[in-house]
Parts: sequence; C-alpha cells; structure tokens
Amino acid sequence: MMKVLLIQPLPAPVFDILQTALAGKAQVQMLSSIDETEFARAAATAEVLINGFGKLTARMLALAPKVRFVQQLGVGYDNLDLEAIRHAGILVANAPGVNTEAVAEHTVMLMLTWLKKFSQAEQAARANKWATLTLTQAGIGDLATATVGLIGFGAIGQAVAERLRGFGPRLLYTARHRAALSIEEKSGVVYVSFAELLATARVVSLHLPLAEETRHMMGAKELAQMQAGVVLINTSRGALVDETALLQALESGQIGGAALDVLEHEADGGNPFTNLPQVIVTPHTAGLSQAATNKLFQIAFGNVVRYVIGQPPQYLIS
Repeated sequence: MMKVLLIQPLPAPVFDILQTALAGKAQVQMLSSIDETEFARAAATAEVLINGFGKLTARMLALAPKVRFVQQLGVGYDNLDLEAIRHAGILVANAPGVNTEAVAEHTVMLMLTWLKKFSQAEQAARANKWATLTLTQAGIGDLATATVGLIGFGAIGQAVAERLRGFGPRLLYTARHRAALSIEEKSGVVYVSFAELLATARVVSLHLPLAEETRHMMGAKELAQMQAGVVLINTSRGALVDETALLQALESGQIGGAALDVLEHEADGGNPFTNLPQVIVTPHTAGLSQAATNKLFQIAFGNVVRYVIGQPPQYLIS
C-alpha cells in the first residue's frame, strides 16, 4: 500500500480528514515535529509528501528516494525547491484559488483598520480612555477620498479592486502584463507604471508571488519614491519587502504606516515592528477563513487521492 506523509504537524481534525479520504487506499502518517531525524525515518518509505508552510529542500528530497508526488497545502509554493523536485522527476501541485476571497477581505480590513486608527482607538477605549481628540488629531482617513495602488493584478488583486469599488477610492494598478480593457472597466481601475503608482498612491497594496525578481522589490529606493505618510499593505509574501528599509522609512516618517499579514521570519521573535504603533501585523491569517481552509483541504487532499488511485493529479506546477 502506498505511503502518504504529511511533513508538518497539523491539528488532529485536519489529519482526520486526510485519513478518512485515504482510508483503504494508502497508509497515512503525520510527523509530530519539524525534525530532520523524524523526517528521514518516515520519508524513507513515503511515495507522496504533503507540505504546508515548511521548506522542502533538496536535502530533504534526498532522504525520500521513493517520493514521486508532492502536494503543496496552499496556493504559494516559494518554499519548495522546484529545481530539485523536477530534477528528481517528481510531480508537484498546489491548490490555486482557494483563498482569493479571504485574502481580499483581509486586505480591505487592514486598509480600513489603519486608516480609521482602529487599533489605537480600541486600545484606548479598552484602557477606559476616551481619546477622541487625540485620535482625530492623528488623522482618521477615509477610503472614499484615498488613491489606492495595487501592485500585481491577478485573482487576488482583482478581488481587492472589486471590494474597494463600493468605497469609492481612485484605484490604480500596475502589473507585469496589463489586464484586458474589459477587466479594467469591470474593476474600475486605471493602469499606470510602477513608478507612477509609487509616486501617486496614498495606500499601496502588494499582490505578487515571491520570486527572485520580486524579492525585496520594496526596498529603500522604492520606499523613497512614495508619498510621505503613505501606508503599505502586504498580504502576499513577507520577503517582497526589505524590512530593514521599511523600518528606517517608518522611523523617519517617510512611510506613515504599514499593515502586514506576512513577514520574512514568521515565528516567535520574528516581528521587527512591535514597538511601532503605526504598524499593524497579523500572523499570516489572511487566507485562513473557515471557507478557505475547507476548500483547501478538499482540493489538496482530493488531489492526493487522485494520485493514489492512479488518476492524473490536477493543478500541477509547471
């Protein structure tokens, strides 16, 4: 019987879903920790790996000689060594589109939370301080009068634009490839160059995958081109932003604030912005609504079942 290995520990109910889906079809095992010794022992006989947020490296693949299929438990796959996977002749798939709506909603929430000074207002009220004048002087903003710039205009960028239209901001976007005119008209967006967007937008939101050409694309040079006081939103990948440069720009006042769901180092102690009240950080939860996670498990685990029973897996990463 084929062996399927879930290589990071996940909540027991999630593992139960996988076990139920593969009952009688495959042996299923989940690692109890991210430990190389445990991985080496379990992966030696595995033919399918399911990977979540952890990295899957060439070194790890060398410890799993029988593996022929890798299922990424998510949309993004920058944590996979695709070159090593392909060199080994292993098929690899992700689960595209499962969290588009969830991430788009979270993005708009972060925009509103920052503009409306929600965190400061809630904390003041919780401390039984009615800081109305202080908050007003700090500048409570409106989406209706803002210019919002979207960097990247794939499914999530378009979903964000769709949700923003009702608030009435001016919507700009830039992307490697311009969208069709019909999509621009439907979304209510105007295409501009990267430089023009940086110079014009009051709210800048990132919607790009992480690749070598996009790593640290928001560095000191780009941040300096933005309007003083702008807010940067990132619900994509932490490494799109040079956090050292962002920290310096925030401390100087060049950047007014940031609202981030992703960081470069997403673990305890990995948040360099804890002492800056103008920065909101959520722990990479934008895509984890109940509906999104249920859809993720349905697609990803269903794809594993397809492979196990001899059907071609879907959503292969080319």
